[in-house]
This record gives sequence, structure tokens and C-alpha cells, in this order.
Amino acid sequence: MRVLKILLALVVLLLLVGGVVLWTLPADVAYRQGARFLGPVVLSGVRGTLWDGHADGVSVLGRDLGEIDWRMSKGSLLRGNMAADVRIQGVDVDAAGLVERDRDGVLTLRDVRFRFPAEMLAPMLDMKDLVLLGAVSGVVATATVRNGLVEAATGNARWSEAGVSGAAEARIADILGEFAAQPNGGIAGTAHDDGTGNLAVNATFQIALAGFTADAVLSARNDDPQVQETLRHVGEPQPDGSSKLAIRGRMFKLY
Repeated sequence: MRVLKILLALVVLLLLVGGVVLWTLPADVAYRQGARFLGPVVLSGVRGTLWDGHADGVSVLGRDLGEIDWRMSKGSLLRGNMAADVRIQGVDVDAAGLVERDRDGVLTLRDVRFRFPAEMLAPMLDMKDLVLLGAVSGVVATATVRNGLVEAATGNARWSEAGVSGAAEARIADILGEFAAQPNGGIAGTAHDDGTGNLAVNATFQIALAGFTADAVLSARNDDPQVQETLRHVGEPQPDGSSKLAIRGRMFKLY
């Protein structure tokens, strides 16, 4: 009986010590142990604790986004999940919201507000002769990432101070977009200009595990010659002077 009491006391002591270590675990130690689970996300200058930490640099797929701060809920970890308020802030990129990870490794994003340069979308649009101007901002109300792929998302976005430069130059009215999860899986949405400029944009898009598609009709309002010249370099010109733009691509894994 005496041996059993000693063993029980040792177990309680170990649990207490383990709890203290876990509650005060340095962020850099936690990152070194868990970096392999972050895929293309790389942190530098990590400090603070696992629960309230900061990194001087965060990069995704080799692109530097700026600094990152996080505050993790201890209660969520006791339930087998991880939930943290995350803020990424850089020269061009700004994003903040709640990130949750369940026992199966599924990530859920909630109320994520973001802003980034429109030029970051250029690789997806395959416009080699044109540079995208302006910034894209919006809110992801909710999104699910399973096995490194975006499975569903709902939110809205706005392309502000929109424009293109390069082979042709033009300023465009703001582009507004909305997207939502579909009953059969994937994401679908629409995009259109706000009606104040000389470029009319009407588009639909779909995103699924197999890839993404987008179809847009671009036309010049008021027979604007600069817009008409720009449309000669974008998509497939139509007899009425408009241009049809079809984009097809594969979704890449985030991790």
C-alpha cells in the first residue's frame, strides 16, 4: 500500500510538472517540434510562449508575408483541439482571424479579415503581359481546409483601386465578389464591377478539389478606347468588342 501511495504521488507530481512545462512552453521549442506539420509555412524569430507568441517573419510557399502574432486557447487543447487568434501583418499583407484545428487535422477559419496586393493573384490568372494593380480585401466568414486543400468557404472580397499595366494600361472600377460553399461540395461565386468605371465585368467562378474554373465577360462602357485596347490583350475578343476570359487551373495543396 505504501508503494502504491508513493507511485500515485509521483504520477501526480509528474502531471503537475508536465502541466507547468506545457503552460510555459517556449514558442521556439514548440515550433521546432511542430514545424513538420506546417508544410510550406516557415517562421523566423519565434519568441514568447506556445499560448501567446510572436514571430518576426512568416512565409508561405517562399513568399514573405510579414510578422505574425497568436494567442491560443488553453481550454481548446484540453478538449483535444487547438484554437488561436492569429494576426499576420506585413508591408502589403494584413490578415486576422480565428484558426481552429481538430483531432483529425482539419483546419477551420472563422471571421478572417484580409488584405493583400492584387499582383499576388497574377500566377492564377496567367496574364503574362499585364501587371495587376490595387489591393484585394475582404472577409472569410468560414472556411474548411482538409488534407491541405480548401474544401469549403464563405465570404466576400473587394478589389480596390483596380487596374492593369504592361502591354496596355487601364484603371478599373472596384470589383466586388461573393463566394459560398455549395451543397454538393466546393465553392462558387460571382464577381462584378461597381458600375462607376468604363470597364464592365461580369464573372462566375467555381472551386473544387479537382481544380477551379472562372468565366468572365469584359466589355468597354462608353466605347472607352483605352479599355478597348486593354481588352485586346485579355481573353478571347468577341465580334461586339467584348472579351471572354476563361481560366482553368488546379488547386495546390497548402501543406
